Amino acid sequence: MTVKVVLSNLLNVHANLALESWLLNNWNFAGFRCLLVYRNSPSIVIGRFQNPWKECNVAQAQAQGVAIARRVSGGGTVYHDLGNVNFSFFTDKPSHSVAGNLSFLSESLQKRYKIPVKSNTRHDLCIHDRKISGSASRIVRTGAFHHCTLLVNSDTKVLHELLRGDTSLLTNSTPSVATPTTTLNTEFQLRSGKISTDDVVHTICTEYLHRNGVTAVGEEELRSSINRRRSYHGNTDLSQDTNSNIVLVNDLPPFITYTESTEFAWVYGKTPKFVKKICIGAEVMEVEVDNGLVCGITGHEDEIVNFQKVIGRRYSEELFT
Repeated sequence: MTVKVVLSNLLNVHANLALESWLLNNWNFAGFRCLLVYRNSPSIVIGRFQNPWKECNVAQAQAQGVAIARRVSGGGTVYHDLGNVNFSFFTDKPSHSVAGNLSFLSESLQKRYKIPVKSNTRHDLCIHDRKISGSASRIVRTGAFHHCTLLVNSDTKVLHELLRGDTSLLTNSTPSVATPTTTLNTEFQLRSGKISTDDVVHTICTEYLHRNGVTAVGEEELRSSINRRRSYHGNTDLSQDTNSNIVLVNDLPPFITYTESTEFAWVYGKTPKFVKKICIGAEVMEVEVDNGLVCGITGHEDEIVNFQKVIGRRYSEELFT
């Protein structure tokens, strides 16, 4: 069994999701396992079959410069910032085990921080029924990944402010399940001080390598790699057959691009068809939206005439205010 840990120093949500997808589609996971670790600048990541306007406050996120991304896996919406660490477990299909990965994470965190972290039936990690991690998966012919967040010291106030969407929308998109959240650091501070994201990364990566039979990577070598990744400026080598068990990613190679994943057609245009009801006086109008574009309006004839100009335009709440 060959094992690698890929430490990404990229902080762009679209770049890290592109790296994740590239690894899944280009590495051979037969007899091979990989753990990708990354953080993102403030961003909202929705599931592949979700509605961004229902899941988050799109206008507020855009005003604050918070990126909105749609990932290739299903599941619910999550908030990323630099206090959150993302872990992606890559295996071949027979070895893919969300429950096994969550058990590994909870055991590793309990061992290091003595905090009662447990997984629930929705594949969340929780502390006293408060969520610190959400999960999603993607399986293709050649392999699979299970990725999850870990709220170490994230700003939960911002998280709750941004993850408030328009719940009145009529849609069959996948809904997120509202769950009380906390952070690893919040729970740990009640006992013994503070936890850094670097310490969490070191803890999880060390346990991952050791549990997969890699004992040659010493504590100092791994810690040095974690510390060095921020100042590392060498070329990124994503060859699967490199000798090192640790791969540092400082820049995306030119063969990995993410332009399409930032465009309206993917982030908003992949939203399942939905209807927005608008009250104008005593009249109720229904706005139909498909592929992120206003495609129809029904209601009182006089009001429909006033809103004909928005047909074909990109949907936003501001269109009708």
